[in-house]
Amino acid sequence: MELSGDPWAISELIGKPVRDHAGHELGRVFEVRAHWERGAIVFDELMVGRRALWQRLRGPAEDAHGLPWASVVDVGRERIVVHP
Repeated sequence: MELSGDPWAISELIGKPVRDHAGHELGRVFEVRAHWERGAIVFDELMVGRRALWQRLRGPAEDAHGLPWASVVDVGRERIVVHP
């Protein structure tokens, strides 16, 4: 998913509820994983739910996985929607 329109801060994603396409709540975003590529930020994963919170409190772990950014369908003001 490509974000366009008005500029916004990555921090606006933190705390947003995440739902699947059927409306089931998956949790809240606790962390966004990204990397630099040719001078731009490329999102990799959204770390969502209690497990992600635990990882954030405990510190980074190589075995922690989140929802791939490719599964994000919509980033709205109130929530983020993902497709499995």
